[in-house]
Amino acid sequence: MALRILNGDLQGQVFRVDHELIVGRSTACALFIPDRRISREHARFFVEDDRFFVEDLKSHNGTHVNGQRVSRAELFGGDLVRLGTSQFAIEAVAAQDSAVVRVVSDTQPLQPRVVKPVEQSTRSALTLGTMGAGDFFNSIGVGDTDRFASMERIESLRQKTRSFAILYEVSKTLQRYTDLRETLPVLMDLVLQVVGGHRGAVVLFDADGNLVPKTVRYADKEAAPDEMPAMTMSKTVADWVLKERCGVITADAATDMRFSASESVVLNNIRSLLVVPVLVGNRPLGLIEIENSQSINGFDENDLDLTSIVASMIGIALDHLEMSQARERAIAQLQAAQEQLIATQERLVVSERMGMLGRLASGIAHEVKNHLSPFMLADMIASKYKDDEEIQESAELMLEAQQRILGLVDEIRLFAGGAQSGGHSDLCDLSSIITGVLRFVRCDRAVKAADIRFEPVERPIVLADAHRIRQVLINLIRNAADALPPHGGRIEIRVGTVDGHAIIDVADNGRGIPADIAGRVFEPFFSTKGDKGLGLGLDISRQIAIAHGGTLSFESTEGVGTVFRLTLPPTPPDKQPPPYDDMHTDPHGNRTPLSVAILSGEP
Repeated sequence: MALRILNGDLQGQVFRVDHELIVGRSTACALFIPDRRISREHARFFVEDDRFFVEDLKSHNGTHVNGQRVSRAELFGGDLVRLGTSQFAIEAVAAQDSAVVRVVSDTQPLQPRVVKPVEQSTRSALTLGTMGAGDFFNSIGVGDTDRFASMERIESLRQKTRSFAILYEVSKTLQRYTDLRETLPVLMDLVLQVVGGHRGAVVLFDADGNLVPKTVRYADKEAAPDEMPAMTMSKTVADWVLKERCGVITADAATDMRFSASESVVLNNIRSLLVVPVLVGNRPLGLIEIENSQSINGFDENDLDLTSIVASMIGIALDHLEMSQARERAIAQLQAAQEQLIATQERLVVSERMGMLGRLASGIAHEVKNHLSPFMLADMIASKYKDDEEIQESAELMLEAQQRILGLVDEIRLFAGGAQSGGHSDLCDLSSIITGVLRFVRCDRAVKAADIRFEPVERPIVLADAHRIRQVLINLIRNAADALPPHGGRIEIRVGTVDGHAIIDVADNGRGIPADIAGRVFEPFFSTKGDKGLGLGLDISRQIAIAHGGTLSFESTEGVGTVFRLTLPPTPPDKQPPPYDDMHTDPHGNRTPLSVAILSGEP
């Protein structure tokens, strides 16, 4: 369906509605109407279940259909709609104009009656609105008042004035629309109205050089589109017009033996035919064909001139469109190149930082080992006081810390070089690993202030490097502690299986990760801790998960909290351990029930 505007500045314009059309006084509306009595967004015309409706958008002055104010109403051909002081008529339009034209070969050559070269288009064709009165009269041949001396002169003036008015409307139409699917039907309606054709088509070349119909219009607006005969275009006519760059008129084609054998003429019963090329410079873009099936001399030279100028203006519009599309493609390519350049620069920066970090890690590894030597005294102290459980536990923590520091330095060095630690994989009880990690991190100030809850509902056994899995968990727990509020902070650790895979969740009720930085969480050297962090912990942790055939992911809600999930693959069938009982062997060889571990405040 379509809306034909009956009054105002846009009088006579037709706006097709395929899905939805918003009408209002705002320039953001699809159809802008400069009417003070129309609201900024006044009404919505839309198609629903192949039916056409109008809906009032809570406008101030209301929407009226056939004189009745409505909030929503179904529309039919011939209905009148009023918005403010603007009136619209509802018209039926063809669903697919471009489907009713086919180009066929002819059995006889074309014998034209009128042939006239088409002047190359110039960009001044769209400036009709800037012409002065003198320019206008000179352009239609009445600069001298003697031109009015005879009725023949007056008739010529009338025809030229009407043609000029049509060209003025064509110019406004081309400047108003940006979509050729809307522009071409309006232009063809204007041309058919003036030249007296019964139907016309605009046919343009596609990217493969084939002629493709873009619009077909009929002078009879009352007939249903599906009742109209299919339009068949002569390939001989098209080839000749495009090759010679000339417009052509034929007369009484149906009775001309040289032309009547053409399939297009036989099928369409054409009496008169007018065809002009659509050119930009000397380059053909397509053609316009207008048919008259009733009159022998349906077209004259004035009609040919008018249609040729319209074709020239369409050619300019197409040229503008092509340049605009080429410009948009160039901009898109430049943007893509810029993004690629920025990404390459970022990779180079990361690579340089990695190289520097690797050199630094290699350089300090020896010094770190030397400074950690006093930690070996813990082993000697533990041997001296074998019966003191507190000394034994403290010594164990010190020795474990020494091994973790040395392992971390090696991990950073290997990570910076792009390599992975060889490690040693063995069957590991994830619940036991978590219990050991919780005992180790309780000395951390931030972790110590939080309520940490761990409930081993399941005891998955995986084939992994226990040392590196501990490293991941320590990093996740410390990150969670750093995100907690000053009071009421809570960290919950869950272990279990999902679809056969072992999973460990580390959940906190902290500030969460903002959506604008969520995509950078695993990016090397990206940190929200300022000088307190290198921004490598999560990336190293993810690389460890990947090296084990697993994943590290997260879900976060800003202001609610974050859950990091470590997923590890199932244990191979040939590596499956014997069933566990509900007893746990602690580091001192004592077997105790494995139960809920809760750390809160002082250990």
